[in-house]
Amino acid sequence: MTETNEIQVFNAGEITARLSEERQVVRFMSKRILASYATNLGGRTYVQVAGATYLAAALGYTVREAKARRVTIDLGNGETLGAWEAVSEVIDRDGVVRGRGSGICADDEPSWCKRPHFARRAMASTRSAGRALRLLVGHLFPLLGDAVASVTAEEMPNEQA
Repeated sequence: MTETNEIQVFNAGEITARLSEERQVVRFMSKRILASYATNLGGRTYVQVAGATYLAAALGYTVREAKARRVTIDLGNGETLGAWEAVSEVIDRDGVVRGRGSGICADDEPSWCKRPHFARRAMASTRSAGRALRLLVGHLFPLLGDAVASVTAEEMPNEQA
């Protein structure tokens, strides 16, 4: 759908057909995603970004990194914090951007602060991809099975990851 100032009228039959197709794709892929691309955190199942990418690909979407950069975050108390920030986009088969998400990997994260910058940059990119995918297809994650969260595993706090 292109952005215009006109009100878009949706066809209920088309929406119903698309949702039915999405559910069929999820049913077809659920065992594989849960077996290979999911993890249990605190009693809930979380789809990993790789699993979200796999599901999105089956629906005709691709995720790409749009931007990654080193940033300084103002903590508001006179202190600052360094971090890697990334932005990812989800595009359809025609190259149209259908979703976007951002993610950071901060220098104060216990599991990341001693790792090299390339690894922190990559985690920021992974988190942004997860957020972009979740915003577009996360509503389908709970259809994979009982107790499946609609958030990707990489978006969860490090204490649980």
